[in-house]
Amino acid sequence: MQYFFFIRHLTKAQFELRFPDFVGARELFSSIEEAQKEAMNIFLEAVQERFENKQRVPEPTQVLNAQGVLNVPESFCELIKQHNLSMELLGEIQDVNE
Repeated sequence: MQYFFFIRHLTKAQFELRFPDFVGARELFSSIEEAQKEAMNIFLEAVQERFENKQRVPEPTQVLNAQGVLNVPESFCELIKQHNLSMELLGEIQDVNE
């Protein structure tokens, strides 16, 4: 499973890392390198927030012109799938995109 991200240059020393599949999953960094280095942490925080709030973790969408891609380990992908399935079965899932 691969999640794509964008790094946008805002000002001379400010870069925004953003995951299009996660509304609100963005962070500011002082360099492109720092943003790339922290991409997995930002992704994990976004997923953890979804778990805690009983929200569906979105499937990754193919993004053209993305500046980066995270290759999510299969074991973590299974956790995401199990979370989504158990929330759906319990009828407790909330989709923030609705």
